[in-house]
Amino acid sequence: MNEFSISFFPEYFFDFVSIALIHLFAVMSPGPDFVVVVKQCNNLGRKFALLTSFGISIGILFHVSYCILGISIIQENFIFMYLIKLIGGFYLFYVGLSSLFKINKINTIMPIDRTSKDNLLNSFLLGFITNVFNPKATLFFISLFSLFINSSTPLIVKIFYGFWMSVSTGVWFSLVSFFFTSNFFEIFISKYSLIIDKIMGVLLMVISTKLIFF
Repeated sequence: MNEFSISFFPEYFFDFVSIALIHLFAVMSPGPDFVVVVKQCNNLGRKFALLTSFGISIGILFHVSYCILGISIIQENFIFMYLIKLIGGFYLFYVGLSSLFKINKINTIMPIDRTSKDNLLNSFLLGFITNVFNPKATLFFISLFSLFINSSTPLIVKIFYGFWMSVSTGVWFSLVSFFFTSNFFEIFISKYSLIIDKIMGVLLMVISTKLIFF
């Protein structure tokens, strides 16, 4: 255990911190996942919103799985990999810039069927399907893994990255579920959401610039 921790942190610490921060920003940015959780809070209540949050976190593992399985094949082609790195870096930069200037808009999704109130599985599937079939999520994970992972990255490190993103996603949307079913969250988010978006947007732009040019 000590041997792994000693070899892991010096070499992969920046990558891990960068991935964690970029992913945190992406998760906190309003999108389809955020909308379905809030809708569950408003329409069905906390329990169903938590199940939807869990479904979203499992959807993250789906994205991570195909990235881990396919990223080494993609990286064999240097030119293609370089283009992917540029596209990924500029895409992540655009996401930060969009947040800074509020270019992005929350995606519209289909209304939630109220009959799912009596079906716990439907609430889980709502989160899972919304995340898995979000094309922006697909591009985001391919970009992120292309930027930080290469053929020499140990499998255990890749799995750790994926596990971290899945758990942190579940934790974030669980917090959203709790806060959106309380009076405090509604007051807090109305005051500080814009500030949080701008700070995280600037941070994402700085990290993306470092990845593209250095």
